[in-house]
Amino acid sequence: MVRIWLFMLAALFFLAPTGAEARKVALIIGNSDYANTSHLTNPANDIKLVAASARQAGFDDVTLAPDLAVNEFQKAMRDFRAKADGAEVAMVYFAGHGIEAQGKNWLIPTDAQLKSDLDLPYEAINLDRMMEAVPRAQIRMVILDSCRNNPFGRTWRSGTRAVVNGLAGVEADDVLVIFAAGPGQTAADGTGANSPFAMSLAKRLPQPDLPVQLLGGAIRDDVLAATGGQQRPFVSASITGTPVYLVPRGTNAGGGDRAALENLLWKGAVAENSIGAFQSYLAEFPEGRFAAEANATIARLTKDPKAAPVAAIPAAAARPAGPKYILSNVRVDCVKLTGRLGLGLPDQLFLRFNTGERFPEGKSEIFSIKKGESWVVDRNFAFEQPVSFQLREFDDIGGSDHIGTVDLGSEAGTFTKVLTGDASDYRVTYTLTIG
Repeated sequence: MVRIWLFMLAALFFLAPTGAEARKVALIIGNSDYANTSHLTNPANDIKLVAASARQAGFDDVTLAPDLAVNEFQKAMRDFRAKADGAEVAMVYFAGHGIEAQGKNWLIPTDAQLKSDLDLPYEAINLDRMMEAVPRAQIRMVILDSCRNNPFGRTWRSGTRAVVNGLAGVEADDVLVIFAAGPGQTAADGTGANSPFAMSLAKRLPQPDLPVQLLGGAIRDDVLAATGGQQRPFVSASITGTPVYLVPRGTNAGGGDRAALENLLWKGAVAENSIGAFQSYLAEFPEGRFAAEANATIARLTKDPKAAPVAAIPAAAARPAGPKYILSNVRVDCVKLTGRLGLGLPDQLFLRFNTGERFPEGKSEIFSIKKGESWVVDRNFAFEQPVSFQLREFDDIGGSDHIGTVDLGSEAGTFTKVLTGDASDYRVTYTLTIG
């Protein structure tokens, strides 16, 4: 009898699914809105494109993380580490400023000041820590579209061993690292809405029958061709020699997501309204739904570079409209101040949506509030999908602190959320209408 029970327990143990069994997870970070150095246009577009491509390639958990300050960056990596533990594939993608200094590679959060290289451990993210965010996945991928120029190093003391351009190569065991450019080189934002590297990654991730061991080489060939040999991606790989496929041969990698990817590229081209952007769309979808409009727009822009952009989606090709999520009646009540410097100074607030939108829109615009006061946001916001937004407060050193996040969800009604981050206490009331 005991033997039978032992057999049944063993069977249950082996048959019971684990939380991360056969799962593909991705963390996709894009930093554009830098507070203390040059703004980058394309990362905000790149992460949307790469996220759509990852879903198309079968990633069932994709975390999109735009414009992360250092504390948010660290939290995103900690949260993702739990998801990646035991996963089949764990991928981290970062687009933004990245530099090499002190013999190490650093990814730059949006609030970094970096007046000296000695500030790096406190204000930047060591690439080694990024590796630690994917500790025990079967296949670990770290993809860096961040080999841009170092906007800080010119003011550092001499002899700091910082390169002005690019990142340094790395040697990492059991991880695939793909750099957008080789050591000492910079990566281009591109002339369109997306960087050449992000375009290639989005194209190759869902490609059937492409082993991850060959992913970097395929991207390298694409980017070399797209940049006329000016940008050469670099691959550091020490992973199993047994081929691993994100999308096996003959698999339909999600027609719906492919349509979403096309819409993203098209909307990005329309927003950029440049010849390069429309050529990028045609390179990926030469016979796409908007190919005729793209070719016509290229011809028009060739004659008149300032020609008005085309409509985002022509009426003849428009897809059935989905629901609209309308955020209104936003009210922020201050119950307890952050207490900057202990002087009882007012908090300086703004909202940041995970779509990249910010309110107030200007970088220097804020709403000043004291304990017992309220901020009634005199604007409605419309979205095509459920979104979230952060309540943020400018700090005393030129960055911003995260007070809390409100996830709107997909249920209509009027709601109240209490946010208590950064030693403060705020009550946020809002109405969500779905139509």
